[in-house]
Amino acid sequence: MTNFNFTLLRMKCLIISLIFFSICAISRAERLFLPFLTPESQSSVIVTAAPEHEMPCPLQYTNLFSNTNLFSPVEQKLLKEIPLKYQSVTTNAGPVGTVFKGIELRQWKIERPRSVTMTLSVSCFTYTNSNAREEIGNYGGTTIVIFRTRFGDGYNLQISHNRLLQYQEYKDGKLDGLCIKSIFDADHCNEWARFVKGKIVGKFIGWSQNGKIDMEAKFKEPFDFLKSTFGKFDLAWTEVPTQDGNQ
Repeated sequence: MTNFNFTLLRMKCLIISLIFFSICAISRAERLFLPFLTPESQSSVIVTAAPEHEMPCPLQYTNLFSNTNLFSPVEQKLLKEIPLKYQSVTTNAGPVGTVFKGIELRQWKIERPRSVTMTLSVSCFTYTNSNAREEIGNYGGTTIVIFRTRFGDGYNLQISHNRLLQYQEYKDGKLDGLCIKSIFDADHCNEWARFVKGKIVGKFIGWSQNGKIDMEAKFKEPFDFLKSTFGKFDLAWTEVPTQDGNQ
């Protein structure tokens, strides 16, 4: 009788262990990650949708540029007008109100998945009625624009065939404000987020072409998005370092 009870106890313990490990395995399997962020950086990120786990898009998050839940009226007007500002730009002719200052070399640096540094030639312009400066270059068949005031406020954007593909707002030299991508058409965005002082806050939302949400994450606190991404998320480039003549 004692041996029987001992065997029964062992079986119960084994069953409980199997149930426990099964629950842990299921929990791990259901843990979602954003594919372009390093897994170790996402311990405090709540991911509710990923490319393999799409979810229907609630009406309030429809990815139309006309959606006032995502874009203010001022932002809607801005995003519509920006491509018009650059439609006639050439190598030595910038937007209305600018003066061509010459060609400069810039570095385009990608840290992940491997470190790559490219040198680009960009056209530089200044504005006649402000202290703003603009740099315009081409990369991968698209036009990239970096606009800054002397205080570091402005935006980075990417345009192709007179259509806005990316827009990133800056303040004090850091990502701060609206950040979007639009690869489907001129009326919809496929990625949306907001930054404060260089870090993402609130939500990151991505949509598939069928209108479903295929990426959604909530950030409990300001998150260092740029430091945690694979590849290159921002459009920024930097000046080419001055070479020491003794080297």
